[in-house]
Amino acid sequence: MTTYSTETPVNGHDPNEPPFAKAPLPSSRGQERRANLQARRAEDRADRREEAEEKRRDREHKRRLKTEAKNAKVSLALQRKAERQKMRAKARKDRRARLDAMVVRLSHHMPLWGLPVVLVSLVVGWTGQAGAAAHLGMSWTAPGVPVLTEGMTLTFAGLTGQAIEQKRPYRWLMRATWTTAVVAASINGAGHLIEDSSAAGIYRACAYAGASLAALILWWVVMRSKRAAVSGRTAEDIARWKRLRRRHPILVRRARRIADNTGLDLDAAYAKAWERANGAAPGEPSIREIRASRRASFRRAQALAWDGRTRFSRTVPAPAAVVPTAVEPEPETVPEPVAEDVPEVIPAPYLPVALAVPGPDGQWIAHRVPVHPLTASRGLADTGSETATTRFPQGQEPLPAPSPDAPEAEGGTQSDEAQEQVREKVADDRLAKARALVDAAAEEGKNLKRHPSNRQMARHLGCRPGTAREFLTAVLAERGITR
Repeated sequence: MTTYSTETPVNGHDPNEPPFAKAPLPSSRGQERRANLQARRAEDRADRREEAEEKRRDREHKRRLKTEAKNAKVSLALQRKAERQKMRAKARKDRRARLDAMVVRLSHHMPLWGLPVVLVSLVVGWTGQAGAAAHLGMSWTAPGVPVLTEGMTLTFAGLTGQAIEQKRPYRWLMRATWTTAVVAASINGAGHLIEDSSAAGIYRACAYAGASLAALILWWVVMRSKRAAVSGRTAEDIARWKRLRRRHPILVRRARRIADNTGLDLDAAYAKAWERANGAAPGEPSIREIRASRRASFRRAQALAWDGRTRFSRTVPAPAAVVPTAVEPEPETVPEPVAEDVPEVIPAPYLPVALAVPGPDGQWIAHRVPVHPLTASRGLADTGSETATTRFPQGQEPLPAPSPDAPEAEGGTQSDEAQEQVREKVADDRLAKARALVDAAAEEGKNLKRHPSNRQMARHLGCRPGTAREFLTAVLAERGITR
């Protein structure tokens, strides 16, 4: 460690600092030249070293730039190659997707195995119509005929398929497709028939016309199955609705209107329209059928109880003569002698001919029929009863036969008391049924001001709507409800 004195410098110079060294002066001119030469050589060597180092750095920089450029070029080439591969892969994927979409779109309108039929039909139809038009002298406008006819058919067919896919109305499009196809086939067949009317020409005309319709027939079958698939219904359901539209067109139109207004499905709307028209749910006997069955039962009972009289005959026709087996009549009993004080009793005379009655073992027995004197019967009333005849509702028993002890009104008719009892019983039964129907509607949570309706109450009670409205009003008044 060097120590320095703390003495004050003299004349601005520190006494501890060594004095300035002075370069030794050259002893001669030759030494000076050698010293200069050495200095220049040293500077040249330093310059060369710096220049070499600079060149080396330049070479390294150029080599690095060249390597970087080469690497950038390679990377750019690789990137472009990857991009081209990616674009080619995307193009292949897009082509495959477009092909699949086209296949799916075509399969929606026509299966792949049906495309050859369509192509052959189109080729035959177009060439046939164009050739027939050229034969008729249409010259350069001949190719326009198949464009108009077959082109319209294809256009309407495509629109029909789109309408079915999007669940839009398609019936008028289907009719237009069939109309244009039939017109095209007619033009095709007529053109070839005019060209050659021989047997071979007729065959060729029919073949061309049938070829024009072959593709449309196949397309119609495919659209029928597609319509069932898009609508979610089976073929049996579609056939059922076709039958319903043919047999009950008015009810089907009402069902569609109900479905449009209420948002119900077509089945529920048709059931509601059927119930409104027939008074009963589908599958249940309607009022018309019930009345028809009752009329048939009444007429059957009348036929079974027919006694042989017609409308213009007043007597029962004589039965056919039955020849009985010969049976010996029983010997007549001799009457016992009667005392004189006892009044004489004359036995009733017998008919001269014995009546044959069936006996055991299929034999006939002769029966002597006595003849009794006639007794006076009750005379008929001169005038009829002034009271109206009571009409009993459906399902109610008629008035019972009058008993001998029951009081009779004037004219030999039954008194009004029994009729009044029957009326009261019918009214009580209907009132009980009306209460039961209103209780059921209240339990279901329905609005009693609207349910049940007068028509429903009339069907439930089996009476007229006016009578049912009176009973319904009385039952609702018990609950404090007025309509």
